[in-house]
Amino acid sequence: MSSLTACTSGTIGTGAPKADLQATTTDESSNNLCGQLTSPLTEQEQEYATVAWQYFVNNRQPETGFTNSADKFPSGTLWDQGNYLMALNAVRWMGIIDQDEFDLQLNQFLTSLGELPLVEGALPNKVYNSATGEMVDYSNQPTEKGLGWSALDIGRFLTSLHIIRTCHPQYDNWISGLMASWQLPRSIEDGQLYGAIYESDGKLLPVQEGRLGYEEYAVRGYELWGLKAPKALEADPMKLVEVSGVKIPVDQRNFQDTDANNYVVSESYILEAIEFGWDDNLEKSAQAVLAAQENRYKETGHLTAVSEDNVDQAPHFLYSTLYANGTPWAVITEENEPHPELRTLSTKSAFGWYYLFPKNPYTVKLIKAVKDLQDPDGGGFYAGLYEENEEINAILTGNTNGLILQILYYKALGNQPVLDVLEN
Repeated sequence: MSSLTACTSGTIGTGAPKADLQATTTDESSNNLCGQLTSPLTEQEQEYATVAWQYFVNNRQPETGFTNSADKFPSGTLWDQGNYLMALNAVRWMGIIDQDEFDLQLNQFLTSLGELPLVEGALPNKVYNSATGEMVDYSNQPTEKGLGWSALDIGRFLTSLHIIRTCHPQYDNWISGLMASWQLPRSIEDGQLYGAIYESDGKLLPVQEGRLGYEEYAVRGYELWGLKAPKALEADPMKLVEVSGVKIPVDQRNFQDTDANNYVVSESYILEAIEFGWDDNLEKSAQAVLAAQENRYKETGHLTAVSEDNVDQAPHFLYSTLYANGTPWAVITEENEPHPELRTLSTKSAFGWYYLFPKNPYTVKLIKAVKDLQDPDGGGFYAGLYEENEEINAILTGNTNGLILQILYYKALGNQPVLDVLEN
């Protein structure tokens, strides 16, 4: 993939419609709602933000402008690139980078995005080599036709692009043109979100994607671009399951019946809160999810804030859950293999719950436990702490550090979801 020599004068680079060739480099904080920070960061929070941003400084690929999903590993999904865009927007408005640097990075990213090979020429592959932009498999080996696509990742990416085009309207036409070249309706069938995988005979098979929590979150991204999947927004099929004395909502579609996990984790609730805002039902569900984790702490003495995370050992990625496939507090792989010995206290989840409920004594305990889990070289926040031995889960990821930056930006906006701010 060719690289772009981005213009630091604010001129939008290759691929932009002519009408958008001049992008302002002036500080728009005074008249752009995205920059009206009603609750500026404290000195300590500014340090948090600087440390988290350093992950992206270290892991942004110079030839493409894409970022690595994990430190020094040149691979990433659309979800990972969405994390980067959210982080880029946050640090621009929090004053960590200036407009020239923002323009340079976004110019290169959007140019590379326009050159990205697509599965069947329709939609992005599940994963790419972040250094070259090639479609790859999960071992980061090139694959000519790809693996298929993830509708959940696409939904997350659509939200990030919408926030970028709205907070930085000089890029709207360029971004909208890029999305017009994707066949987004192919990831929606019968009112639901559909990913795609290749079968053994080489045919691309649509597969319904998403369970309670992430399914609703992802479809909100599609709606920002005028696409509807109404069944994906419905809570049903849902049931209430008691976990540590609290009834939490659980998707009834389980692994045994559908070959897909129905895990309940923290992150989907946190993302909904800081980007879109909770409605009454979602807020009650989130409070229940937090209360169950606090109760587990009271039962076991182990601080609990669980989510999916990379881990610094095999199997390298785990869903540490409140509930999955019939089992409370399951820790599983995507293939539903159990690894309870690798349960972690999640740094990003602890940050999220604290800033959503800053006066809750339990969330104060959470933030105190993770705030110093930082790379001694300043390369970002580590993913968490192993519960069993209290050792650091010493892996640096864009997911952890991107979400921390989003959370801090939410705080700086006066604890308001960014999309609520834009609507007001």
